[in-house]
Amino acid sequence: MKKKIIIALLFASLICMQLPSYSVYAITNKPLQHSKEELYQDIFCSLLMPYIQKSVGDYYTKFLTDIPGVDPWNIDILSVERPNGYRTFVFVIKMEVIPYVGPHLGVGVDRITITVDGTGEVKVTKFEHISSYYLELPPNYQDIIKKDIKTN
Repeated sequence: MKKKIIIALLFASLICMQLPSYSVYAITNKPLQHSKEELYQDIFCSLLMPYIQKSVGDYYTKFLTDIPGVDPWNIDILSVERPNGYRTFVFVIKMEVIPYVGPHLGVGVDRITITVDGTGEVKVTKFEHISSYYLELPPNYQDIIKKDIKTN
């Protein structure tokens, strides 16, 4: 009887080892709450915030009189790569942001690519506007839309 139980347990463990396992991080692309990954992501989002905010401001000043804000906790990191290989210190960070005005009224979705090198140089290498929501702002925020944009 003990042999049958041991064989059954071994068989079950072999089957379980063959099944793919996915962490919550891998499925949602977001780190687990209170994890070191979340802490590190929050740190580098905070350090990159001036560059993120400037690129968002540069884009939206063509369309809005108010510069939208970006919340550091609402940045979705799409990927982080080391283009020069393992343990090199050039990083390419791709992220998605949702800039807002007023009480968090989203004005669009943007993808930003930032390159950071080992000397501390930070450069926004790509700003890609994905979609716009600013024309759908509520009536009390319509006055921040630049007039020449509404007619296009």
